[in-house]
Amino acid sequence: MKKIIIPIKGMHCASCAITTEKALQNKSGVVKANVNFATERATVEYDEAKIDQGSLAQAIRDNGYEPVLHETGSHSAPGQSMEHAGHEMSGAKSDSSSGSHLSHGGYVDRKGLIIASILVIPLVLSMFIMPDVGVILGRPAWLVLDLLAAWFLVGWFGRHFHHGTWNELKHRRANMDTLVTVGTGSALLWSTYALYAGRENEVYFEVAGIIIIFLLLGKYLEARQRMKAGAAIQALLGLHAKFAHRLKADGTTEDVDPNSLVVGDICLVKPGERIPIDGEVIEGATSIDESMLTGEPIPVEKNAGDKVYGATVNGTGAFNLRVTVLPGQTALDAIVATVEHALSTKSPVEKIVDKISSVFVPIVILIALISFIAWLLLGASFGDAIRHAVAVLIVACPCAMGLATPAAIMVGTGAGAKKGILVKDGSALEAARGINMVVFDKTGTLTEGKPTVTDVISAGGNDDTLLRIAASLEAASEHPLATAVLAAAQARSLAKLPVSDFSAVPGQGIRGVIEDKTALLGKPEWIFPVIGANDNPLINELRAAAKTVMAVAFDGKFVGLIAAQDKPKADAVEAIRTLKAMGIETALLTGDSQATAEAVAESLGITTVLAEVSPTGKADVIKSLQAQKKEVAFVGDGLNDAPALAQSDLGIAIGTGTDVAIATGQLVIMGGSPTKAAEAIRLSRLTFRAIKQNLFWAFIYNVIGIPLAALGLLNPIFAGLAMAFSSVSVLSNSLRIARRMK
Repeated sequence: MKKIIIPIKGMHCASCAITTEKALQNKSGVVKANVNFATERATVEYDEAKIDQGSLAQAIRDNGYEPVLHETGSHSAPGQSMEHAGHEMSGAKSDSSSGSHLSHGGYVDRKGLIIASILVIPLVLSMFIMPDVGVILGRPAWLVLDLLAAWFLVGWFGRHFHHGTWNELKHRRANMDTLVTVGTGSALLWSTYALYAGRENEVYFEVAGIIIIFLLLGKYLEARQRMKAGAAIQALLGLHAKFAHRLKADGTTEDVDPNSLVVGDICLVKPGERIPIDGEVIEGATSIDESMLTGEPIPVEKNAGDKVYGATVNGTGAFNLRVTVLPGQTALDAIVATVEHALSTKSPVEKIVDKISSVFVPIVILIALISFIAWLLLGASFGDAIRHAVAVLIVACPCAMGLATPAAIMVGTGAGAKKGILVKDGSALEAARGINMVVFDKTGTLTEGKPTVTDVISAGGNDDTLLRIAASLEAASEHPLATAVLAAAQARSLAKLPVSDFSAVPGQGIRGVIEDKTALLGKPEWIFPVIGANDNPLINELRAAAKTVMAVAFDGKFVGLIAAQDKPKADAVEAIRTLKAMGIETALLTGDSQATAEAVAESLGITTVLAEVSPTGKADVIKSLQAQKKEVAFVGDGLNDAPALAQSDLGIAIGTGTDVAIATGQLVIMGGSPTKAAEAIRLSRLTFRAIKQNLFWAFIYNVIGIPLAALGLLNPIFAGLAMAFSSVSVLSNSLRIARRMK
């Protein structure tokens, strides 16, 4: 199975995207196809054993549109999770970069728009005065000038509309172009006949010509707004470094393409440069601006052994970097792949709009035909009946409906990426609108995830023996507490003992055999019943101080207690306060003891505590909250919290680096700041509010405009103006999301 993104040129409205999507889905070997009208791209999942990329491109051509095939830069692709720009397609290479092909404009450039505006001047004047400048072939010269201007405007400057109409007719379909061609063509042909027949009072050359100008202006502005809407995503694609200083065996450097680097290469990174690829600092120290990953402007200090990420910006220090990933597998590539995926999926509301759009144009044509016949039956002149029908055709705008949802998602996704919030699925932005409770995992989410041992209390007075047994068991564990115990043992220079028959009991503890004797480490509630020991009064005292307590047993006897503490993140209190201000309830969900969890929750201002829950039981807790009519967002690390993230109404995963690619959540927070959970929900609410506003304006244009036009209350020229700016208003409203998230 493979996935490919194919930019498509020539789609002019939502129905174009829908028919292209159906054409791809009908091909044998295509598992899933999605065509996004806002970004003008098709995302196709297919079985390469049954169909190749060339056949996919041909399917788009056969449907009447053109895949954008040309050479691309080495870093325009989203990464290894997708087929991308480096793959051959029909003898050329495909560009999967988000929105770059939208710059083609499609209908008219600025120069053409100026020329067309000059040509329309006599048509505009004809609406107010009719200058007497003589006669040509027995007809008023000014009307003959209007005829020539209108034919040139409709025939030449409107040719893209007519080309689209012809393309749709060949496939027995209709779209926005059909409405324009039929509308302006009808007005132009009738006016030409009326002038020839001496019925000068029934000519409407200005209607046809001015409508084309308005539509071209609308399309020109729409193209510019689309580029603005995709600017944040385009910025991601341009962040990769252009070269790397690779160290040679003799100690000198050579400048190479970052794509040529392999794991293990050593590169010199100079002050002020972009880091060429993900790696590890092996020599030197510096501070690095990682805002493109995390959205946080404060530089991060880096020393030997620290990870660094490609495309982040080095500060004032030079350092040597060891490459740890292959090109195309960097954190930035994972981010771009995530954004690409979000743009290639449709939210539930978008699917509904698609169904409406698919039947919209035929219904409008039917209404225009009924209006034309009705006006004739009511005694209107043939010219007036045509004028009213033209108004119906021109005021209808399926473009605005097609752009309403994807444009908002595109802007919202880009705005989130700039702030370190990655939207993995467009439906997440819709899901967040009703969230009234946010449940946080504790370790690594609200706390630093780096606990340190604070107390070593042995039952027999030998703290070193207690710590040596604990460290020997923890050496085989990956739990954060294991790191703390090992660090404490190392600080005392305690040698670890060999362990056999190691096993872990999820959510409880670990066991192993040391010197032929069973050793246990874990929750006191798990260990004490096993060895027949009584509760130690120190346990509650330690837990009340927000410490996690581990009991250690050896050879069936209680050896002692080890307490560790994981400090809350500096901005955790602010995160809880912000969510409360938004009217959202917060809760803490952890496997830690009730006393420890309550102590942490109290320090952060959280009132609901759900403690002593195993990793597998977290999903059940989320389900029980949902049964209480709560719409729950869960914030966790995306690994052991995967079931809870999947069960929640909105999963928000804490991710860093390439973990983004495997995070379970619908939203991914880079850098780990819990305050971004509130920002993510705010982003989601802003985006969905924009979608609702866009759909309102898209539909209101038609709900009001079409009846007014059919009743003869809307001049075709004003209908053209309304149609031209409906899409622009939808895009402009979507851009407000980015402004409000700054």
